Amino acid sequence: MRILRYALLAFGGLVLLLAALLAYVLVFFDPNTHKQELAKLVRDQTGREFSLPGDLKLRLYPWLAIEVGRATLGNAPGFGAEPMLEFDHARLGVKLLPLLHREIEIGAVTVESPTIRLAVDAAGHDNWSDLGKNKASEPATPGGATPKLSVASVRIVNGTLHYVDRKGGSDIAVHGFNLETGALKPGQPFDLQLAGTVQQAKGLEVQLDLRGQATLDTDASRYQLASPTLKLQLKGSGFPAEGLPVEVRFASIDADLNAQTVKLPGLEMRAAGATLSGALSGSKILDAPSFSGPVQLANVSLRDLLDKFGTKLPVTRDAAVFGAFSFSGTLAASAKAIMLSGLKLRLDDTTATGRAGISDLDTSALAFDLKLDRVNADRYLTPAPAAGAKQTAAASPPTPIPVELLRSLNMHGTISVGEAVFAGIQYQNLHVGLNAADGRVRVFPSEAQMYGGQYHGDIGVDASGKLARISFDEHVTGVDFAPLFHDMFETKHVTGRGNASIKASGVGNDSTALLRTLTGTLEFHVDNGAFEGTDLWYEIRRARALLKQEAIPARTGPERTPFTAVSATGRITNGVLANDDLLAALQYLQVKGHGTADIASGTLDYHLDATVLKIPDNAADAGGASDLSGFTIPVLVGGTFGAPKVRPDVAALAKARVQKEIDKHKDELKQKLQDKLQDKLKGLFGN
Repeated sequence: MRILRYALLAFGGLVLLLAALLAYVLVFFDPNTHKQELAKLVRDQTGREFSLPGDLKLRLYPWLAIEVGRATLGNAPGFGAEPMLEFDHARLGVKLLPLLHREIEIGAVTVESPTIRLAVDAAGHDNWSDLGKNKASEPATPGGATPKLSVASVRIVNGTLHYVDRKGGSDIAVHGFNLETGALKPGQPFDLQLAGTVQQAKGLEVQLDLRGQATLDTDASRYQLASPTLKLQLKGSGFPAEGLPVEVRFASIDADLNAQTVKLPGLEMRAAGATLSGALSGSKILDAPSFSGPVQLANVSLRDLLDKFGTKLPVTRDAAVFGAFSFSGTLAASAKAIMLSGLKLRLDDTTATGRAGISDLDTSALAFDLKLDRVNADRYLTPAPAAGAKQTAAASPPTPIPVELLRSLNMHGTISVGEAVFAGIQYQNLHVGLNAADGRVRVFPSEAQMYGGQYHGDIGVDASGKLARISFDEHVTGVDFAPLFHDMFETKHVTGRGNASIKASGVGNDSTALLRTLTGTLEFHVDNGAFEGTDLWYEIRRARALLKQEAIPARTGPERTPFTAVSATGRITNGVLANDDLLAALQYLQVKGHGTADIASGTLDYHLDATVLKIPDNAADAGGASDLSGFTIPVLVGGTFGAPKVRPDVAALAKARVQKEIDKHKDELKQKLQDKLQDKLKGLFGN
């Protein structure tokens, strides 16, 4: 709106200049012989240098008309040598007889190849505010009445407008500007056609064509455009080579410049298969324009829409996502911010309500407070490996951290989700606070219900340096680990309910680097569960049979080891968890352990010592295994998180048995030697 205001002022100045030339010829019959006086008159009126290298032509009846060749009006001091205003040819005429009745009938006004240069320097000074400061007070119109004014038509051909704001960083040019109007009479509608090409220094080009029926009420400074249609062709980076057509229609445009208001009812914009509709009203449209009103985007495929704007969305795990997108809300837009309140947004099967938008256009700061009914984020991930494909954590390609995107983020807001799925993990009543600025992102607070328990987390990302640093402090309490582990690792090897927490951080620009530098602590406690897929009592019986060289016993029960409690704490160093206080309490066993878990590769290396407290009453061959009571059996745990392998360390057990026998024989030999020595001593002393 600002540049439009300045352009209108400049065009008005151009018309006034032509009027001044016309007034001059009323005094001087041959204006070509008085160009210097004419230049001085304009200089006195505008404070600028004026040049008329072209010829002036005069017609007296029935029109008092003047035709002007090339003319230039100088620029303000400090804004360069190029003129502020110039044109190649102009014509303006006034009908003589109506002047006798205090009526001014201006004929067709034509201006060819005008160029207007508007500029603001780095200090905020412009090159047009000084115009007219030297102008003397005009005498009042005799009789006090304002003459009636009409214009047959206005025609501007191949105009150029260049606006440069060095303080605000704007550089906008309008080329090929053409304007045609019908007869202009106060309060009477007339046809209006306007076309041109707007270019920005950043490469955006917009070809525009505006048509409608305008009504001017200059006395009241009210202007109306009925049933206008605006056609645009967008070209440049992000648009197809042939351009993207956009069509905008209004029921009307009604502007009141005194009140600085504008009404835009019946708005409808169509572009790339999308339709945006609404009804807007504007205030302070000349000084600080702002617009508000309801808007609505009809359902559209977001993938197809962005593709037409030159943005291709990635291939996703679910090919149907980004297929449905729509929203409605109340828009509030100004030069500083664009926000939507009362927002109802739909993306695929997710519905969001609340508010969202750009809270600061200068810094591209996003602000939002949204409530979502449900979202499955995994549908939007890259496709999973094909069925049957062998994919291990070590062999998987690292996932890059989008550090450049993180550094550009500037946002503040909250998101609440009724039902959510992230990385296979299910949440209910999820609430997340998100803040990002200067390459630092924090997700806090982060709270949810999950698997019958609670989740609390604090996640931070610092991408301001060369390498990203990610930290997290996460806790779960009272969760059911069976479905949690199933969703996390696609395994059912652990059941039970309990607590877990991890506090750690890593450095790197991809997932592998982060895991390899991960450092922190972890602890967990699980009650009344079981190790599914492992029958520890059977493995103990099998180990006993191997040692005694007996037949391997048959399995009689399920592959399951119930426990009353399991707990552990550990230290993570460079992606490897080290633990030496694993403790598991079973009805008939006590298990203590130590070992490592490589988080990056997802592999286990643990040593457990299982001490048999008693023989289970319902155990197979309980009577024959009575010698195991009180015995400690070493157990090895290897494999992966998803498929752990638990087996007794038969070699260590055999070695322990051999050492026990050796120790036993050592004691027997020692006793024999002592007995023999005593016999000899008795013989020596005669006792």
